[in-house]
Amino acid sequence: MKEINIVLTQTNTIISKTLKFFSKKPYNHISISLTDDCSTMYSFGRKITWFPFIGGFVKEDINHGVFKMHPETNCKIYKLEVTDAEYYTIIKRLNNFLNNPNKFKYSILNLLLIYFNIPFKREYYYVCSSFVTYLLWGIIPLKKEISLMIPDDFNDIELETIYEGKLYNYINNFAYNN
Repeated sequence: MKEINIVLTQTNTIISKTLKFFSKKPYNHISISLTDDCSTMYSFGRKITWFPFIGGFVKEDINHGVFKMHPETNCKIYKLEVTDAEYYTIIKRLNNFLNNPNKFKYSILNLLLIYFNIPFKREYYYVCSSFVTYLLWGIIPLKKEISLMIPDDFNDIELETIYEGKLYNYINNFAYNN
């Protein structure tokens, strides 16, 4: 068995605050981490820290980008145990993004369609929640079509919560205790 972490976050950016206003949910971003300390996470988000309208596949950590700008970021971290075969499936899917990062784009259109509950799938276009859901497709039970998943939907899946609080504190405490 292997473990991965699913990381829900809420930063203090204008975009994040806007999403929270419309969704009324505590967390409006989701990432996946293959490390216990969540020092490296993968998701879909802004490619340029100061310009939120160019997005795509991103490798995230607290020492760079939005998380560095917003150390007060709140998070909820789930641990998911997977079989070796499921882990291999996740890695295989993730490697497609790692090997071709510029092929994938952030789908602003899907943000609007999610709000109106309209499923829509375009090849190479994702939002953070559809990306994480795609990586976990067939591994976790889904109640929605991949393109309609939002970060909060992961609160309804039987996952083990390992932390809730400031992302910066989790990563620093993990480093201090290990």
